[in-house]
Amino acid sequence: MNRYRTSNRYWCFPIVLILSSACRNGDLVDTAAADPTSTSIQADLQGPALTSETIVGGGGVRLGTYEAGNPAGPSIVFIHGFTANYLTWDHQFYGSLASEFRLVAYDLRGHGASEKPLDAAKYTDGTLWADDLDALIRAKHLVRPVLVGWSYGGYIISDYIRKYGDGAIGGVVFLGAVTKQGTPEATGYLTDDMLAVVGDALSGDVQKSIDGTRALTRLFANPFIGLEWERALGSAMMVPPVVRLAMFSRTLDNDDVLSHIDVPTLVVQGAADRVVRVSAAKHIAATVPRAKLLVYDGVGHAVHQDAAQRFGRDLAEFVRATRAGQQ
Repeated sequence: MNRYRTSNRYWCFPIVLILSSACRNGDLVDTAAADPTSTSIQADLQGPALTSETIVGGGGVRLGTYEAGNPAGPSIVFIHGFTANYLTWDHQFYGSLASEFRLVAYDLRGHGASEKPLDAAKYTDGTLWADDLDALIRAKHLVRPVLVGWSYGGYIISDYIRKYGDGAIGGVVFLGAVTKQGTPEATGYLTDDMLAVVGDALSGDVQKSIDGTRALTRLFANPFIGLEWERALGSAMMVPPVVRLAMFSRTLDNDDVLSHIDVPTLVVQGAADRVVRVSAAKHIAATVPRAKLLVYDGVGHAVHQDAAQRFGRDLAEFVRATRAGQQ
C-alpha cells in the first residue's frame, strides 16, 4: 500500500498556508549557491530592511534565514507552517516588535527559498526538523530565544525539544498549533471544513492539488481575499507534492514532550479558527506545566495576521516576562 495515499483521513492535519508570496521582487536567497550569502530584502511595509543568509541545516539541507529588528534585543524565532515561508511574519517584522526585539525567521526545508530535496525521508524524520532549528539558533548565536510556532510549527517545536530539550531556549509560543498527528484523537482537533478539503490539497494530481489549495486558503484569515489569497496560493504551489505528503505521513503525539517543558509557555488561538479547533489549544495549555492560554474572539487561524497588533502586544509582554524571570 502506498503510505502516502491521500485518502487516509488521519493525514488531514493542520495545514498552514502562507498569507504572502514566496518571493518579492526576486530578492530571496538563491538556494543554488554553494556558500552562505547575505542580501538586503526590500519590504513593502514600512520598516528596516531584512538581512537574509543561507545556512546548512539537518542532513546538509540549505535553509534561507532572515533577520530584522533590534540586534541587541531579546531574540524571537518565528517558525511558519505548512506551505508558508518567512513572509507570513511581515506584520511582526515591520511592526512594533522591531524596535525592541531581535526578530529571526527561516523558510522550512521544502518551502520558500530553502532547499527542496524530493526524498520523502528528508521530511518524515523528526530529528531533521529539530536539527534545522538547532542550526539556526547556533548560526545566529541566539541566547535563549523565544520560539513562536504557527500551526505545523507546533510539531517542529516539539521535535526540537524532544531531541535537544529546552535548556537553550527562553520560552515557547504555540500559535494556532496542533501537536498530534495521525490518530483519531488528532483528527478530532481539526474542523470539518479542514477535513473536507485537505485531501485534495495533499494530492499529487495537479487539478486536485490546485483546487484543494484554493479551498484551503479561504479558511485561514477573516477575510482572506485579493492579494493575500493570490500570495497564499502561489506560495503553496512552490512546495512539491512529495514534500506535502511526507510531512503528513508521521504519527505524532508529543504529550510526553509537552508535559516536561520547563520554560514559560504561551498558547494563542483564534476562536473563529476554521482549521484548528479551540480544543487543541486547550489541550496544549493543559498539558504544558504552567502554560497560559489566550483565545482571541472573532479571529481565525492566522492570528498573527488577523489580530497583528494585539498579538504583537501579547508577545512582547510574554518575552519581557521570560527575560525578567531569567535575571
